This record gives sequence, structure tokens and C-alpha cells, in this order.
Amino acid sequence: MKTLAIIIGNNNYFKGNELTNGENDANQIAGIFKDYNYEVKLYLNIDQKNIVEILQEYSDLLKDFDASIFYFAGHGFEVDGENFLASIDSQIPPENKYVAKQNCITLNDLFDIYRQNPTKLNIVILDACRRSFGRGTALGFSPIIAPKGSLIAFSTSPNEGALDVGYENNSIYTGSLIKHLSSERIAVEDLFKSVRKTVFALSGGRQTTWEHTSLIGDFYFYKHQKLNILSLPYNPNVLKDENYYEDSEFYKKLKN
Repeated sequence: MKTLAIIIGNNNYFKGNELTNGENDANQIAGIFKDYNYEVKLYLNIDQKNIVEILQEYSDLLKDFDASIFYFAGHGFEVDGENFLASIDSQIPPENKYVAKQNCITLNDLFDIYRQNPTKLNIVILDACRRSFGRGTALGFSPIIAPKGSLIAFSTSPNEGALDVGYENNSIYTGSLIKHLSSERIAVEDLFKSVRKTVFALSGGRQTTWEHTSLIGDFYFYKHQKLNILSLPYNPNVLKDENYYEDSEFYKKLKN
């Protein structure tokens, strides 16, 4: 399955909201997905100017892929029923949702891209807090209705924080995700269930991951094995196109 991966990791928020592992988390996830032969686009410390560029590139590229993964490590929040992924230009808490829209990617932005590509399989992985800054709201992210063929994975439950440290040089969530991505072949639903168990145990029950899914097709995370030509039981000449011509002995034997 030809897969596109958009990876974002932010550390450099305004003073008091800086993160420790967003960049490192993104770099490591990007490295794993490159090993899986996914097409990877990596962005670190995105600002307001990057948002349109990222969304437009995502929209333009997705039509040429069977599946996509959108990974975000940084601050996330909800304001008056809308869900936001904060660029480093975003004030936390934001003044209002209109200001937030100028400095954040919204989940609706992603969902609009998916709705324009209804035959694709899409996975969103959000390693972010789910705090609410809406008036009179109780949940950190408003209720999610994922487009058909999509899975949305949250690092924590509504109205909870996500630990930015706790798993070596990663957040607890991304560290657990990396651990289970090392499996040779694992279905996406099984992956996130295993991650949830690990995160719950490592956080002492303080952080519980969530997923919302409307997936119809199957998706497996696994590393494609590269063919080791040197180990094949054939003469090297057999494997070289330059030695395969009509007057060669090898060709005559094949023809006979």
C-alpha cells in the first residue's frame, strides 16, 4: 500500500509553554516511516506561514497515494467546539477561536482533505493535550466524527494532559508507539490497543489513549524487507542486464 506520512513536531512555543520532546518524537517517527518505505514529509516547529503550505501539499499529494498518516506532536486544544493543533505562533490559551484559526491547523482542515479523497485510508495520530478553552465546555476536544475510511488516535482522554516526557527521549505516548511499531507486522487497531496498555501502565493510570475510527479497509504497519541480492543462489551474471543479450550463453540456454 503506497503511503504518505505528514509528520509535525513542535517544541518552541512561547515562554511557559515550551515542550521538550516534540521535535525528537517527530524525527524518530519520521525515521521509522522512512524505513517502512512511506513517502515522508517532516516539519519541525511550524509557524503560521507553514500552515497553508502543509495543508496544500497534503491535499495535492494524497491523490497519488493509497493511504496517509498525519502525525502531530505539540500542543492541542478545543475552543467553542472546534479542535486545534497549535503552531509555535499560537498563544495558549488563545484569545478566541478566530485568533486560534490564524495560528493552528484544525481537525476540520484535515477532514476536508479526506472528504475530497473518499477512497483513501487515513490515520491521524495526535500526541497533544486535550484541554478545553471553550466557554462552558467540559471536554478538551469536541466530539469527533471521523470521515469514512479514517482513524483518529489521541494520546490522551478528553480534558487530560499528555506527558511530554517519561519514555527515554520521548513522550510516553510516542515512546510507546515507537516500541510497538517495531513489530514485524501489526494491524492498526492492534497497534493502538497495545500502545494504550503501555501508556496506561507507564503513567500509573494518569493517561489513557483514545481512538475514533470509521476505517473500512485494513492497514498494517510493517517494514518492507529489502532483497539481499548477494545472498541469492545465482551467478552474478544472471542478475546483470548488461550480460543478458541474444548471443550470450545464458540467453541460448533459456531459449532452448
